[in-house]
Amino acid sequence: MPWKNGKITFDDGTTYPAEFLVKEDGKVWNAKVHKEDGVIQEIDAHEFAAKFGKSAADVYPYSYEITD
Repeated sequence: MPWKNGKITFDDGTTYPAEFLVKEDGKVWNAKVHKEDGVIQEIDAHEFAAKFGKSAADVYPYSYEITD
């Protein structure tokens, strides 16, 4: 499964550059979000949101765009 570049937009409207682990059928299995102080990988929804200083309700559902 290749990682593809793009951007992620959280439910609260914030947007970040990101990489998405894309399965052969086109489904996204994971995301790495690039933030000023490093890369945050999505694994646990609440822990992931907390790393941005947000609740899961502020982040999910998010939208994404793959650019490559």
